[in-house]
Amino acid sequence: MKQVSCGVLVIGGGAAGARAAYEAKRSRPELEVCLAVAGHFEDGGSTNMVASEALGINAPFDCEGDGDTPEIYLEDMLQTGGGLGDPALCRILAQEAAPRVRELEELGVPFVQRNGHPEQQKLSGCTKARSLTCGGSTGRQITRCLKRAALEQGVRLLEQATILGLSKDDSGRVCGAWGSCPEGPLEITAGAVVLATGGAGSLFSVNVTPPTQTGDGWAMAYEAGCRFVNMEFFQIGPAVVHPGRTFLIHSHMWRFLPKLTNRDGAAVLAHYCTGGVTPEQALDLKAMSYPFSVRTDAKFVDIGIFKEIAAGRGTAEGGVYFDVTHVSREELERRAPITYHTLLRAGLDCAQEPIQVTMAVQNFNGGILIDPQGFTGVEGLYAAGEVTGGVHGSDRPGGNNLTDTQVFGYRAGRAAAQFAASAAPAYPNRAEYHAPLTPTGEEQAILEESRRLYYQKLTVVRTRQGLEEVLAFTDAHLKPGISAPLRNRLLLGRLFAMAELARTESRGTHYREDCPDTEPDWRRRLVFRRGAGGMPELCPEEIEET
Repeated sequence: MKQVSCGVLVIGGGAAGARAAYEAKRSRPELEVCLAVAGHFEDGGSTNMVASEALGINAPFDCEGDGDTPEIYLEDMLQTGGGLGDPALCRILAQEAAPRVRELEELGVPFVQRNGHPEQQKLSGCTKARSLTCGGSTGRQITRCLKRAALEQGVRLLEQATILGLSKDDSGRVCGAWGSCPEGPLEITAGAVVLATGGAGSLFSVNVTPPTQTGDGWAMAYEAGCRFVNMEFFQIGPAVVHPGRTFLIHSHMWRFLPKLTNRDGAAVLAHYCTGGVTPEQALDLKAMSYPFSVRTDAKFVDIGIFKEIAAGRGTAEGGVYFDVTHVSREELERRAPITYHTLLRAGLDCAQEPIQVTMAVQNFNGGILIDPQGFTGVEGLYAAGEVTGGVHGSDRPGGNNLTDTQVFGYRAGRAAAQFAASAAPAYPNRAEYHAPLTPTGEEQAILEESRRLYYQKLTVVRTRQGLEEVLAFTDAHLKPGISAPLRNRLLLGRLFAMAELARTESRGTHYREDCPDTEPDWRRRLVFRRGAGGMPELCPEEIEET
């Protein structure tokens, strides 16, 4: 067994984890800070599969002169979040976005400039232009700069570290983690732990997230006693289907009013637009509504794509045809150069022939319930980034996920370092090490079946019947002695299904086909925790009005 000891352990190699490790070491240089990543140094994060002009990071700089302020930014967050974002966390994000992004500039993040200032774009859910980009690689550039800065500060990097569980001492304080590495079993003892493991896109068969985003961070936090909020809200959006690869396509491509057809050549939207909305109107709205959301009539585009494929009328690759061949190559290069050339590099010339698109899981709005310092409520454990919940509500402005990583990565890293520096040493209770680390062949088959089932029943179109099917599936396979990866994924599937089943309305990214209306009485958050027998349970006393 490989054993490591440190002051602060940060788990996760994306933008939130890199920021937390950097800030922990910067604020407490005397502490040993370890950054554990599932892959290699340059891996990690949720923005590595992108064809986009935008996908930036928000800050109310007002570089475009449209009068943006932190107060307007806050109002946009609360409005877009459907009243379910935590006002205190949203206020912190609005107030601290600008200084955190300025620090990224100082670290060398190459934001696109215009007239001597960062260029800012207006994304979905924003009334002002406040998104800064690095020409289509914003998340990757931020993460790389922060990782290098962290290493220069003296942060220790643990590569290929698959973390599957948190360690506690006899008092219940989190004091490390366990998992595996190339040398075998891995045990890390730490004064404090920061979870920055991102979401769980790989739980679903169609996604645009790294394969390391398996939700293990959520599962280990759940077992440690953390509470979870807004788990029914996560983002699914159109993505290009290409052999061996699925990647995001930016919402601006919808400005070209593409023709959407199924494998038989029939128009996709003809049977899905209702309430007097035309397909053209839905497509036009889609240009400012990348992820699926019931907030606007762009929802008909996403529902149409998903249901046509689910009905067996998709292509052999699992998509529908997206045809912009009526647009000249010159116009595509002028209005969407990054998207167009990304497609070209993949061998797809959308000016000459249709491409194929599907609905893919991208990002999660819910997660671990935290306080303003990233504290999870479990002593010794902090969290930041996509693994957390509360900031984004039922939907979020485009660009806010990256801002979230920087504001709360900063706070969680510093708070964890302060705790570790002042707390007494703690040592793991080894009685917690019991679950096998590697799934059997039979368990691998169950994992693959779960990915298909979760995608079909938990994503765009949700119904009571489908959600109950997921619960029955998890009940059938959650047995004593199963491996940690299988148990983690079954628990998360159950948590998603319970949250989606409990919310009997449609709001933001949550669409119940059998409860299609947004209900004023449901302007409240659902909080879940580990209950009797280890199964998730709703905390009725903690359903919080906002």
